[in-house]
Amino acid sequence: MAGNGLFERLFQRSLRLFVVVGAILFSQSTARCEEPNQQSQAESMESATELTLVELVALGESNSPVLRQAASEIESTRGRAYQAGLYPNPVAIGGATQIAGRESQYFASLSQEIVTKHKLQLNQAAVCKEVVQAEWKFVQSRFELLTAIRQNYVMTLAAQRRMEILQKLVEIAEKSHKAAHQLQKAGEGTRSDTLLFEIEIDKAELNLENADARRMASQYQLSATLGLRDLSIGRLKGDLTESLEAVMAQVQGSDSYLENAETQFARHDVDRNRILLERAKVEPFPNVTISGGYQYQVMPLHNMGLLQASVPLPLWNRNEGNISSANAQVMKATATVELVQNQIAKQMAELSGRYRTADQQVRRYSEKIVPKAREGVTIIQEGFSQGQFDFLRLLQAQRTLVEATLGYIDALEARWLAAAEMAGIAQLEVFP
Repeated sequence: MAGNGLFERLFQRSLRLFVVVGAILFSQSTARCEEPNQQSQAESMESATELTLVELVALGESNSPVLRQAASEIESTRGRAYQAGLYPNPVAIGGATQIAGRESQYFASLSQEIVTKHKLQLNQAAVCKEVVQAEWKFVQSRFELLTAIRQNYVMTLAAQRRMEILQKLVEIAEKSHKAAHQLQKAGEGTRSDTLLFEIEIDKAELNLENADARRMASQYQLSATLGLRDLSIGRLKGDLTESLEAVMAQVQGSDSYLENAETQFARHDVDRNRILLERAKVEPFPNVTISGGYQYQVMPLHNMGLLQASVPLPLWNRNEGNISSANAQVMKATATVELVQNQIAKQMAELSGRYRTADQQVRRYSEKIVPKAREGVTIIQEGFSQGQFDFLRLLQAQRTLVEATLGYIDALEARWLAAAEMAGIAQLEVFP
């Protein structure tokens, strides 16, 4: 049953590959006709109020040069595969064996090399494996693009959320400053207390400006990832608190991620090197060159036929070195498959640890730390306005709320980033 499931996933990926590559190649062949439509699509996305992750992925798949490059590599490799199977052209020769009056002789001949031991078929089979590798490389490039889009989306969304939180904290600081100013007027506070609150406002506004700069940088990075550097990305639509359990269930439910596109590329490299080994083994078997022609002699006998066959003799060079090298390449490619799978398993283990750590932090922040910090600020702010608490207690409560809220956003971002990278390695189409 596990084998059937893996085969079904590989079949679905191959089908999606065929559809996406076909769409990209079609768009390249009709670039002039499609250019206005692509521009209008980007403009409509740009004018939208909020962009979703699905819309961003669609823009990336339509405009990213990464996929166009990978699709072009497939077509290039297919051309080389076709060329590798073509038979050698015949050779036409003409001239005079001697020019001496009545004893002059003129000839014309045609020669053809006969390829033996299926060398051309083996050459073509090896390059055909490169075609399959290029197709898997396209799949890998596509999911690397999806991962980059997903992660940049999360970073931009987190920066957007930080700005919202910091904006509220600026408002809280301003309310506290107003309360301190009123106490100073009533003779219950001092100018130094008011100055400290003004400093807190300045610090909060500075943090807000820094968050805005990071948000803009994330937006520019996202635009570049999409292949639309001039696209102005506004507000993103999404919820960082959305559950990622469905993604993690797919990733951790089986080890099918060990057979992703990177592993398939390595497996087909083993097959390619085995074909090259067979090709090296038949190289010592010589090709035969046969030529035939006509010769005219001025003096009788005038008309003569020509026939010749040549075969190189493998006496000193039997391709032993290349055979040994090809055999070593097979062993190297076989070891590479295991190495790739070990690297994937190591990556997934590291990402799984990062995800669990971030998930624990998210739960602790959302269930305990942030609610307590928010309640503490509310209580102390009310007490401060009534003269029950001094300004130091209020400042400390506000700082605690700032740190707790930003820590919560950081934990949410870290959890999403780890999940997005895991989904990319497992090559999940749906995220989250």
